[in-house]
Amino acid sequence: MINKIAEIKDLAVFVDFDWNRSVRDKGNNIAEFRKQNIIYGRNYSGKTTLSRIFRSFETGTINKKYSNAQFKLSHTGNETLTQLTIENNPYHIRVYNKDFVKDNLKWLIDEDGSIEPFAIVGEKNVDRKSTRLN
Repeated sequence: MINKIAEIKDLAVFVDFDWNRSVRDKGNNIAEFRKQNIIYGRNYSGKTTLSRIFRSFETGTINKKYSNAQFKLSHTGNETLTQLTIENNPYHIRVYNKDFVKDNLKWLIDEDGSIEPFAIVGEKNVDRKSTRLN
């Protein structure tokens, strides 16, 4: 399980972010992610940037806007999760943000756009999809 975003350097609003210095609970203990988390904040506070860090682990690529970025995730596994290891991470991560919408739900942005398949639930739907693709 991912515990925290340990460090972020030179990534949008995050110049030199250190989780251990910045994220504390009411008792001043270092806070960590839980099984489910909600990230919220004001406009331009870094929400999309954080989602792009997680999405980079989903897609295996870093957003073009942040090619020089550095980040490190702390987790329960042994491997170090950084911008250099996004292609080989042990987690099945899914992120729904504006990049996901742009890449997969083009019809929301462009009338002539299409919907890319991104989830199949149930055995019958798997069979239907494979039939349509053949």
